[in-house]
Amino acid sequence: MGNERKPSIAEVRQWLDVRNPLALSGAEVGVVSERNHLIYHVTKGERVYALRLINPESYRRGEWISMTEEFEILKAIEPTGLGPRAYAFEWGAPYMTQPLSFMIQEFVEAACFNGLKPLTEEHLVGAAWAIALLNQQPISPERFPFMRKYVHEGFQRAKLAGYFRLVDSFRRLPRRDVLQWAVRIMPIVRKTSHLLTKAEYLLPSEFSFHFDGAHTGNTYWRDGRTVFLDWQKISLRNDPSFTLVRFATSVGEKGVVPERVWETLVNSYLDVRPDAPNFPELAWVRLLERQTADLVWVLWDAARRGDRRPVEEGTSVVHRYAEVQQMLLRYR
Repeated sequence: MGNERKPSIAEVRQWLDVRNPLALSGAEVGVVSERNHLIYHVTKGERVYALRLINPESYRRGEWISMTEEFEILKAIEPTGLGPRAYAFEWGAPYMTQPLSFMIQEFVEAACFNGLKPLTEEHLVGAAWAIALLNQQPISPERFPFMRKYVHEGFQRAKLAGYFRLVDSFRRLPRRDVLQWAVRIMPIVRKTSHLLTKAEYLLPSEFSFHFDGAHTGNTYWRDGRTVFLDWQKISLRNDPSFTLVRFATSVGEKGVVPERVWETLVNSYLDVRPDAPNFPELAWVRLLERQTADLVWVLWDAARRGDRRPVEEGTSVVHRYAEVQQMLLRYR
């Protein structure tokens, strides 16, 4: 993996010329994004597409589902309009240094929710309805065997992840400020873990399909409807609230969820899925789990990046720590 690099524009053009997928030989190519995934803007005449692949230079590249899996999921949910239309899946040629897998999908012209903040009630309701519809999609390991890797039952995995990431943070970046914050956060992880154990009875036996990356940066508004982009993380969970909570924590600043936002999202979700068992209570527990997980994650991610800035300067850990403390006080 050490020799992998992202392809140049010239290599992408050459690949399109040689393979000619969707008759795109001679197409114009431009860069849209070079983050965790590489996204290229491909234009030929009146036709416009997005060409997408995992960035081989990203330090997070092992976290994502494969491009073949993402392609299959997008094709499966295509009738809902909740994601971009997927047109083709291809492998890159060896002259790209390594054979990379590409997906050619619809280039979505829409407004990102990050640019629409503060979100109106129409946007919040639209997002909640879309998430409820998404959760009902018939995605299963029987239909897609690769989904077995992404089935999460109960809170056990979430409880263990917090402990692992705190220890790993100091292992990766053995500095005094990292250790001090790991020690401060550990009691919060223990308290949250205890509350999650007590809340297991709220979880239903049915599983829902989730888009784990449904934050406001991946949520768009198009023609009065919500559409989600960048489907690199998905899961099946016996917790219908997971995606809604993931979205909720991104609406405000640094994970704070305003009360108006929370009530609108939960009530709007229940308008679509009124039979979701214990949903308001379960959503609150999941919110605590997500807020705690995000608090740990900002410290862990700083360590993975080798960030040389002090923790309190390079992360939002101070603000998130105070928010989770307030949440735990409400659970007493």
